[in-house]
Amino acid sequence: MKLAYFPPAKQPPTLPKHHLHKLVQAGWQLALRFGKRTTIHGLDRLLSSRASRWERFVWLCTFVCAFLGAVYVCLILSARYNDANFQTVVDSTRYPVYRIPFPVITICNRNRLNWERLDQAKARFMPNVTDTEQLALFERITGSYDDVSFGNFQSFERLRNQPTQLLNYINFSQVVDFMTWRCDELLTECLWRHFVYNCCDIFSKRRSKNGLCWAFNSLETEEGRRMQLLDPLWPWRTGSAGPMSGLSVRVLIQAAKHYPGRHNEKGIDVMVTEPFVWHSNPYYIPANTETTLEIEPIIYFYDNDTRSVRSDQRQCVFDDERNSEDFRSLQGYVYMIENCQSECHQEYLVGYCNCTVDLFFPPGQYRSCRASDLLCLAEHTDKLRYSHQPGEVAYVKNHDEGMVCKCFRNCYSLNYINDVRPAFLPQDVYGNTSYVDLDVHYRFETIMVYRTSLVFGWVDLMVSFGGIAGLFLGCSLISGMELAYFLCIEVPACGLDGLRRHWRARRQMDTSPTTVTPILNFRQNTPSQLMEHYIMQLKAEQPQQLTQKQKLNFQKWQRLTFGNRHFMDK
Repeated sequence: MKLAYFPPAKQPPTLPKHHLHKLVQAGWQLALRFGKRTTIHGLDRLLSSRASRWERFVWLCTFVCAFLGAVYVCLILSARYNDANFQTVVDSTRYPVYRIPFPVITICNRNRLNWERLDQAKARFMPNVTDTEQLALFERITGSYDDVSFGNFQSFERLRNQPTQLLNYINFSQVVDFMTWRCDELLTECLWRHFVYNCCDIFSKRRSKNGLCWAFNSLETEEGRRMQLLDPLWPWRTGSAGPMSGLSVRVLIQAAKHYPGRHNEKGIDVMVTEPFVWHSNPYYIPANTETTLEIEPIIYFYDNDTRSVRSDQRQCVFDDERNSEDFRSLQGYVYMIENCQSECHQEYLVGYCNCTVDLFFPPGQYRSCRASDLLCLAEHTDKLRYSHQPGEVAYVKNHDEGMVCKCFRNCYSLNYINDVRPAFLPQDVYGNTSYVDLDVHYRFETIMVYRTSLVFGWVDLMVSFGGIAGLFLGCSLISGMELAYFLCIEVPACGLDGLRRHWRARRQMDTSPTTVTPILNFRQNTPSQLMEHYIMQLKAEQPQQLTQKQKLNFQKWQRLTFGNRHFMDK
């Protein structure tokens, strides 16, 4: 009698159920190992090897509820952070005034031109012209510039139906520059902190939206920048307050030299600005007065933590935020709200008339208006006179179209609260000479400083997140690092190791030789002899080491053969 063993056929490469079971067991063992050493409260109870099912269920519910509560509160904190609410507090009440530059004082005669130089201007700009019609037109155009300021172009209306194109070759900005008041014709008796100065040494001629004026302590002109190179303390400062502690100057009106075709109230316009500001609305001071101009500076600034918020959300722009969509300024100038508005006004002017009045703006990319363009300025003067804020249409009734400029304040702003008090002089004091005695000084020796900061910044957000994690989950940043290390390092490493061992076993099974079926004679041998004979026959025919699958097949054959005792007679 002989017994034959036939190994089972080779199965296709699929993932057996016992492999999946082993994978689940390995994952559970890995989780139990993490639960033994984690510092996250609740997970050590949930993943304890001694915990029962009911205990794990209770701790699972507790942990899920705590985790959802932490997520909910964190979402509330995130919304509070994204709202970017601001608070303004008093940063200092005793900030000394000597730490800020004295403001730029710009003085303009309300009658812009010295009409005594008209004949010289004709000889200079129309040297070979004898046509009386062209000379009269030149005089009419030049006289129109006597009271021109931005948004006040109605004087050019007199040029309607005039052949202004005949004088397009003349740059009337140069004509105005030639006929404007010179320093010694306008300013005299200058004092700075009781010390006498030559007015022409400390004042320089500059452009503004009021035309050509004379400015003290300015950096907008070549003379001011050269003064800064010669004097490291320029622009000057003062640490005192009260009358005669700042700038004192006498401004000459010289009404006899004004344009005879204009009858207006005589006086001057005074503009008070911080350095690098192109223009601010001036104060009118009548002639024959002794005027005191008291200045009270106030500083507003946003701290650096607010830079994390968009400029349109914080409603201000830092001077170095050139990549911001809200950054707009005159060419070559830092961001200031006044410079942003001036650039916006110039863009409207170019949009209406395709040119700019270079007397009112710094040199730039736009074409200067010629004589034939002046009538266009007069036609659009109503639109250029008014400026509206974005969003005010729902609250303010406007009768004119005006200009809408989206300009935010600069995040560091030096504002001035000015108090102008003119006192008229008796006629026996000024006699036949018309003038203004101007005294500009600080009101106090200290100023207020206001700081704006975020109510809930990113540091507050991180501290709140840490407190919420400790309150709900009893964990910290180190606990989070433990969880991250377990999920990102240990779990992938364990999976890769299991896959490596699985594929190595499959490779050994695929490369093993074919198993020869042994034939046993049950009549000539006892069961123990059959076992020994079978083992020796296998070793002789297959000296290589059996794989795990062959061992399993052998054990199955042994169980079927000697358990059921199936014998076959030959």
